[in-house]
This record gives sequence, C-alpha cells and structure tokens, in this order.
Amino acid sequence: MTRGTVTLYIAASLDGFIATADGGVEWLEEYASDGENGADGSFKAFFAGVDCLVMGSRTYEQILSFDEWPYGERPTFVVTGRDLPLATDRVELVAGDLHELVDRLEERYDRSWLVGGAALAQSFLREGLVDEIRLTVVPVLLGGGIRLFTDDGAERALETVECTSFESGLVELRYDTSGSNTSA
Repeated sequence: MTRGTVTLYIAASLDGFIATADGGVEWLEEYASDGENGADGSFKAFFAGVDCLVMGSRTYEQILSFDEWPYGERPTFVVTGRDLPLATDRVELVAGDLHELVDRLEERYDRSWLVGGAALAQSFLREGLVDEIRLTVVPVLLGGGIRLFTDDGAERALETVECTSFESGLVELRYDTSGSNTSA
C-alpha cells in the first residue's frame, strides 16, 4: 500500500498572514469565487481529490459559524483537547500525538487536506508531517494578524512543483516538501 499524502492548502496575504488578529478572514471574500478558470476552479479540483480533512479547533469553530457545513460527507478530524459540538457525524475530535494521527489517516485515506489553522499547520510542518504545500497568495497586505509561518528556527528547502497566477491577482504556489532539509 502506498503512503497517503498530507497537503497544507491555505491562503495567505502577501505579507504572510492567514487571518486578522481576531481571526477574521473577511478580506478573502472578494476572491472567493473567481470562476472555474481561476483559483476557485483550482480549489474545486483539489477538493474533489481530497479524502479527509484535518483542522485545528479554532478553525473548526470558525467554520461552525458559517450558515452550513461546507465539506459535505468528507471525514473531518479536529485536533483539540476540548469537547466541541460535532457539525456532522463525519466529524471526529482527536487529541494526542500528531505522528499517530497521520499514521491512522494514512491507513485509511490517500489524500488528507490540512485545512489549518496556523498553529496546527506549524506543528505539522515542524514534525515533518506535511508532504505538499499549496499556498494561495492574496494580493493584499494585512499589516498584522495570524502569521502562517513562524520563526521556529528550522530551515526547509522545498521543491517548486507549480506556480499559477490568476486574473484575480491570486497566485497559487505548490511545493513538494518530501525532500525538505531540516536543521534546527
């Protein structure tokens, strides 16, 4: 059996923030639907191949505030130590070692989407559990907020797989992390 992949697919401002300081993502709304030939079409193609989702509790709580659960019947794993309401019977709260979680996911799923947020993405990256990064750069400078990448002291070399620009101004960068060099 081949090993499943974990992809961090996320959007960030040009200055590296995924949300405002209070967790707001309203600044993304004007880019949410730029058509099938834009980043929206790219996301839909990506999502069609996703078997399960992994997200942190703050991201999950933000998604719970939406009018409806946007991920259909896809199994979703929320990494948290808290007791949270379940959006659907396909949502599971998980705690513990991230390596054990990824091992469990890889037994059952080929493609896992690491949705976010920043703290969970940083933990996955630090532990070497991300196989691919798909970063959509949004042409806006937030000037502050929740930073996607932190100064954790680890250097990582990534292999560029693809770079796509869209008429909306969005740029999607795709990196393979499997050959990452890590140094502390």
